[in-house]
Amino acid sequence: MPDFPFQRVTIVGLGLMGGSIAKALRAANFGGKVCGVVADKEEAGRIRKASGKWQVKLSHALASALKDADLIILATPPQVLMVQLPEVARLVSPTAVVSDVASIKAPIAQLGAQLLGDRFVAAHPLVGSEKTGFGAARKRLYQGARVVLTPSPGQTGASLEAMRTFWQMLGATIVQMTPEAHDHALAATSHVPHLLAFAYMAGLEGQADALQQLAGGGLRDFSRIAASDSRLWADILWENRAAVCQHLSMVQGTLGAAERMLAGNDAQALNDLLGRGQICRQQFQFPPVHS
Repeated sequence: MPDFPFQRVTIVGLGLMGGSIAKALRAANFGGKVCGVVADKEEAGRIRKASGKWQVKLSHALASALKDADLIILATPPQVLMVQLPEVARLVSPTAVVSDVASIKAPIAQLGAQLLGDRFVAAHPLVGSEKTGFGAARKRLYQGARVVLTPSPGQTGASLEAMRTFWQMLGATIVQMTPEAHDHALAATSHVPHLLAFAYMAGLEGQADALQQLAGGGLRDFSRIAASDSRLWADILWENRAAVCQHLSMVQGTLGAAERMLAGNDAQALNDLLGRGQICRQQFQFPPVHS
């Protein structure tokens, strides 16, 4: 197995994604320095004991945390990340690599390339959970997961290869595509499904008292992702709104067709629609489920 390409890793944001990177590094016998940047002293106090078990040094001062890092991973919400990037670019060493784990890529990859050139490598692990915080982070979250790297057009070189090796050493499989292709695809496979789950539950708001004891596994499984951080998902949906609207229009068309089948007593057409959905689902490769 190759050596880790970095020895001083700073993770900005120690929630589910960033915290899981920290834990995965230690689980993979990474012997270097891991620093986690948190929002303030209060958050540091809440997770200090838990992070200490994973040998993660906490800081709420960005400048000192970035000072000697050779890899910086931004694990904050997209809009926060894009505000942080200029400051990160100003503070990091001239040889440090900067990456991220955000669910949208085009605006982030563009800004990162403007500020850091080939030293910014945009990435998105295709795995997650509705749970949040360092306590929800899991050392095996990235085992068997796919991580999408979305370099800028023409981007090659040591930074890209180092990030490929980094994720592979955490157990991930690498997929590479353009930032724009990523955002269009993720609108269909992640962003619109989240919007539908949130919107459906919002539509039941007035009936919750009457229905809350009658929920079965179907509603539980369908609505699980509506337990996610609503502010984060509003951020993601807004930043990728063009692609989201395009896919949402397709969903509305399919739902309209289903409504016409039900209203027209067309049982066979409805059966065919559901069968197509079942067959389509069987073609997808979903990320592993880790306890």
